[in-house]
Amino acid sequence: MPDDRTDQIASEAARLIAAGDFDDIGQAIQAAVATLKMHGAALPSKERVRKHVQAQTMATVGEEGYRGMVRGMWETVEQLMSLLAEAFDSAQVLLVGEAVKGRIEGGLNPHLRIYTRASVGEIAEVLVDHGCEEPAFDTVNTSHGRLNRLRFVDEGWEIVLTRCLPEMMTKSGIDLITGKPVSVASLDEVRRLLEG
Repeated sequence: MPDDRTDQIASEAARLIAAGDFDDIGQAIQAAVATLKMHGAALPSKERVRKHVQAQTMATVGEEGYRGMVRGMWETVEQLMSLLAEAFDSAQVLLVGEAVKGRIEGGLNPHLRIYTRASVGEIAEVLVDHGCEEPAFDTVNTSHGRLNRLRFVDEGWEIVLTRCLPEMMTKSGIDLITGKPVSVASLDEVRRLLEG
């Protein structure tokens, strides 16, 4: 039997995320449990919290406004993908994850992958020359070993860009960490999303 408290926790976690108090859904859920004093209640899934965030965002900006936000994200991503594809001739650039489906709520940031032998320093230089803020560098442990990532803001979107080697392109439809299938879109596919 579903627990009404689970939905109350999801709603409060979504409110905390929408208010900018948390980016991480797991932390928002824990804070919601503490705020509502509902220790022991069944916790909502991240997907359930995201649906609440989406509903709250739509209630604020309207469905048309939400679609405009998604379009703005895709436009920003398309410009970055075009820039990187042009700067690094043989590179493949992909949009990866929930952003492909137009999901932007609940701390979901657009994730890009670039398949190239260019260094992260060279990639960062292209981004800064384009007008992006200086990116932060980090690494992530993946099924392919440690990979370099850049995090930066462009047009208000926090972008995560992972540098992959070209030979990894054969497994581009796989999440780098979990190994599960993931949504991907090429530059041409992102352009088609914008036309749709």
